[in-house]
Amino acid sequence: MTVSSIAGRKSRLIRKALDAVVFAAPMSAEPVTALTEADGSLAQLPTGYVSLGWHSEEEGLNWTREVENSDVRSHGSQEPTRRDIIQDVSGLVVVAQETKMQTLEMFNNVDLSDVTPDPTTGEIQFSRSTTPATRYYRILTVAQDGAGDDAVYFARFLPRASVTEYAEQSWSNQTEVQYNLTLTAYVDETEGYAVREFWGGPGIFDLLEDMGFPVAS
Repeated sequence: MTVSSIAGRKSRLIRKALDAVVFAAPMSAEPVTALTEADGSLAQLPTGYVSLGWHSEEEGLNWTREVENSDVRSHGSQEPTRRDIIQDVSGLVVVAQETKMQTLEMFNNVDLSDVTPDPTTGEIQFSRSTTPATRYYRILTVAQDGAGDDAVYFARFLPRASVTEYAEQSWSNQTEVQYNLTLTAYVDETEGYAVREFWGGPGIFDLLEDMGFPVAS
């Protein structure tokens, strides 16, 4: 018997986000409760979810997670005799590339719903608040691996998130104008969670058993 014969490795379970998109919605929007329809196709999103559009391929979508533990040390023990997780905070970093109302709002922490372009020149003007308030969003990221009947979709939904870090922005002839956003997820008191993960698509049915999940007869 060899390591290879007992490893149970399956290369068909290695996933890549070949395409991905981020959606943002106001807190008044309905939460996302399902990723796919019965046939495996993507479900229609609730009203209010707006795509951030193209984002940087180099950075992709980066998920952060900060976990803090509280240890109990006991005399004579070389390791903690008790460990409790007292903080588990998740976040998302995305470098949006499209200049549009959604990215301008999130990067500048403003509400542009009442901004009207000049009817003559089309000019848009807005100011950052001198007393900025924390703005919360519902955030959905959807990624795809494979295509057609083999397509697998995976997503994460943050029912309550805010932009907590803004990276510097460069205006040059070397790179596009970027909107580098760091979002932090918070527990939504109504939904009862901070991050929900979805896996689906027409290709998921043939993978469930290999993934270790029960398959309905």
